[in-house]
Amino acid sequence: MMKNSIRSQILFINIAFAVLILTIIFFVTLNTFQKNIIDITVDRMTEYSQETQIYLMNYLKDYEYSDVYDEFKKLSPFASDYFSKKFELYLEVYDIRKNLLSNTYTNEQYYVYQDIYYAINGMKNYIIKSEDDKKILFFASPVFYNNEVIGAIRFIYPMNSEFLLIDKIKVTLAIIGVLAIFVSLILNYFFSNTITRPIEKLKYETERIANGDLSTHIDIQSNEEINSLVNSFNIMVEKLEHYIQSLNEEKERQKIFTDNITHELKTPITAILGHADLLQRLTNEEDKKVSLNYVVSEGNRLLKLVEELLEISRINKDSFNFDFKNHNIKDLINECLGILNPRFKKFGIVVDNNVEEKSLIFDYEKIKQVVLNVLDNAIVHSKCSEITITSEVNEEYCYLIIQDNGIGIDEKTQERLFNPFFTPKKQKSFGLGLYISKEIMKKHHGDINIISQINNGTKAILKLPLNLKGDHYKHEK
Repeated sequence: MMKNSIRSQILFINIAFAVLILTIIFFVTLNTFQKNIIDITVDRMTEYSQETQIYLMNYLKDYEYSDVYDEFKKLSPFASDYFSKKFELYLEVYDIRKNLLSNTYTNEQYYVYQDIYYAINGMKNYIIKSEDDKKILFFASPVFYNNEVIGAIRFIYPMNSEFLLIDKIKVTLAIIGVLAIFVSLILNYFFSNTITRPIEKLKYETERIANGDLSTHIDIQSNEEINSLVNSFNIMVEKLEHYIQSLNEEKERQKIFTDNITHELKTPITAILGHADLLQRLTNEEDKKVSLNYVVSEGNRLLKLVEELLEISRINKDSFNFDFKNHNIKDLINECLGILNPRFKKFGIVVDNNVEEKSLIFDYEKIKQVVLNVLDNAIVHSKCSEITITSEVNEEYCYLIIQDNGIGIDEKTQERLFNPFFTPKKQKSFGLGLYISKEIMKKHHGDINIISQINNGTKAILKLPLNLKGDHYKHEK
């Protein structure tokens, strides 16, 4: 309906405009042609009248005024007959009282029209009358004697051939107009198609998208406006497809996340329930103590898991504000090393701290959590004997580099390190620590990356911006 409506409106407006223009051209052309024909005929009659006037004035100039009227009456039959034959048209001669003195026809009787009245009053005049379906031009001119009008001479010229030509021109123009309208209708039909066809295509593709098919791509060559609309539509489809793909990927990640949570929660709960049931049947105190230790250990593990889930929930909430302030990054590293020092000694790990003092804006507790998580993973998973911590600064970022000399991580494992509850083969789960660390660094407009090679150690790179800008930042001087 939309297509038909637009096409109909385009056709109606263009055809109406074409008809209006052609009608104006028709009447202007016809009137101009008719006027030119009449003007040519009148000019010829004017020349005839001048020649006739000169002849009569020259003939009458030698007569006295008292005799001129009688002489003019005597002369009129000869003059009308002479000039009628010379000019090949009918003539009439009238006196000053508008009485007919002579004519060159016998079967016709014409009335005294306004042309005679004007001529008697000293002015040339013409009028076109229809007589028995014939067009006749009556041209009257005054006859002077010593600047006084003594009569009038009328030229009667049938214009049948001229008006027949005008009628032919009229028919020709009408035929040309009809053909022009027909051609205009055809051209406008194709022109309207160039507009409605892309719109129809867009409508069809939009319905496909509404039905879930995002594989469509429109390729239409039209005018600039239509091409711009088509390009915008294709961009919209690509963005929509990307958005839906992102939603599907996020849905899949959420499913994996939920499955992992279920698995991680199920393991300690199963262990706790198993040892609780075993405690009811054990009689040996030493065995009871071992089971109780398992229950406490798995309970702590379960509590830590719940705390991590709550941490993720808080980080992902838009309303959760970070405490951004100015801190010295070296002070934070020193505190983290102090906290983990007993464990470093326990596992025989030597730490080389080469971090330089640098004042940055960050959430102290959250970044400390990230650093502790990275160092803890190095202790638990890398089997290293040395850890080196350095810092580098460029124009935009400060980089903390934590590198160990442990067993390293293979490439496939590196790709999944930041997935929640990722567990490499024959190793302990990384839990949610690295996932939470990644989210914390994003909130700081920074990042964390792991670079490693098998048997060549692991390098963790923390990137923090030098000038943090954000709605959450409140600078306390």
